[in-house]
Parts: sequence; structure tokens; C-alpha cells
Amino acid sequence: ENPDANWKLPDDFTVAFGEVQGELLVGGVFLRIFIAQPAWVLRKPREFLIALLEKFTELLEKNNAHGETLETVTTATVCLFSAQPQLMDQVPPLGHLPKILQAMSHKNNAVPKCAIRVIHILTDNELCVRSMASLDTIAPLISGMKKRSDMIGFACEALNRMFQKEQTELVAQALKVDLVPYLLRLLEGQGLENLESPAATKAQIVKALKSMTRSLQYGEQVNEILTRSSVWSAFKDQKHDLFISESQTAGYLTGPGVAGYLTAGSSSTVMPIVPPLVDHEAGDLG
Repeated sequence: ENPDANWKLPDDFTVAFGEVQGELLVGGVFLRIFIAQPAWVLRKPREFLIALLEKFTELLEKNNAHGETLETVTTATVCLFSAQPQLMDQVPPLGHLPKILQAMSHKNNAVPKCAIRVIHILTDNELCVRSMASLDTIAPLISGMKKRSDMIGFACEALNRMFQKEQTELVAQALKVDLVPYLLRLLEGQGLENLESPAATKAQIVKALKSMTRSLQYGEQVNEILTRSSVWSAFKDQKHDLFISESQTAGYLTGPGVAGYLTAGSSSTVMPIVPPLVDHEAGDLG
């Protein structure tokens, strides 16, 4: 009652925002809302990109990262690059690529899966592939494929994209770690049992191998290995484009069952798809 009285809030006082409690906020963006509407204009796309990659690589390096959080951050990263592919040009100088590649060998099997998903989308970008050629890329990718056989389709499409961009050093890496014999074994069907579309994956493998043979420096070495393979002689002249469809990897743009990851954890309140009206910048989409 006394307007002159001094008062202060208790030290343990917190404001519980009913609509945001339990939501994952990265770089001022609610990830669940962003995943639902990735085409929305971000106020600060570069800042969001940096914050998202920092969060992603931080989770990759943890021994026991929270599964739903890792899946949501991975999906948001893929959505960002799908909606704004020009942002991929900024990835190499930020320095996160080595950490993503190293994560392919992580003992937590959820981590290689997420790393493969992000590398898969990044191989659509010329600058990212050029940067991958200067890093140890092929060996970690093989490691990830062996740990997560269900992701071999994505990894093979990533390899196809890499080799189509004619980076000589990637072919050199492939020869050094015996990628060609490994892909030929996959072409025989070994290790493709967990895939929904083995034929589409085999088509990606054939195209990747053919791209490798066009290397001016190492193409002859690749050809020597292929000519000794009976399985290659059976596949090399077939038309494979019909087996490759957009639906092969479309499901991982949002991730399987991703809706379950977008609710607010243990909170009973779920945020609406339409973002709430807020006055402060941190609550904006970006």
C-alpha cells in the first residue's frame, strides 16, 4: 500500500510462459515452428545458421545427447538448407564440417545418422563439397554407413553428388580407403537389407562409380578395379535413372515421425503452428 516502500522479487522467482515452456529455442527461433514453416522469412538468417550449427555440433559431441533434441535440431538444419540453399555457401568458413564428419564414428548410433543427414544436404553445394575434398571425408562416411545401414541410401546419394562435382582429392581418398570395393559389395546387395528402395541406392552407386572413372588423375585406377568385378559388368550398361525418384530421400527432410518431436516435452501445453504475437525480438521467428 505504501508507494515509497522498497520491494524486490524473490531470488527463485521465474516467469512461466505457458506457450513456450518446453519448446526448443535456438538463435531466437522456435524450432518446432520453423520446421513446420521453413519457408518463413528469417529476420537474421546468418545468425540463426551459426546458432543452429553450434547447437548441432555441440549435440554431436556429447556422449548421451537427448534423442528428441538431436533429432529436432538435425531436422531444423536440413529444413534451413532446403529452404535457403544459398546459406550453405557460408558453412565451410564457419568450421563445423570437420566436427560433423568426425561424428560419423560416434559410439551413439543416433549421432552418425544425424551427421549423414546433414552431410547429405550439404553435398548439394559446390563450396561445401570443395571443402570436404580438403578434409578427411570418405573414411568417416564409410564408418557412418557401416554403423547405420539404414542410412546407406542417403550416404550413396551424397557420394554420387560429391563425385559429380569432380573434386580429384575425393577420388584419391576413395581409393585410399577402398571405397570402390565396398560400393561393389553393396551393388551385389550386401548390406542393403534395411533399405526401402535398394534399386534406387544401387542406381546412385553406379552413377557415383561412373563419375569416379572420369577423374583425369585417378579414373584409370578406378577402372582397373571395376573391370575385375563381375557385378560391375552386370550393372554398368543398365539405365538406372528410372530407379531414382524424389521420394527416395524426401522423408528425411522432416524426419520420420517428426511430429512427435515437436511437442513441448513433458509440458501439457503445445505451441500453435501460427507463431504467437510478441513484442520482443527473441520471440520472433528469426
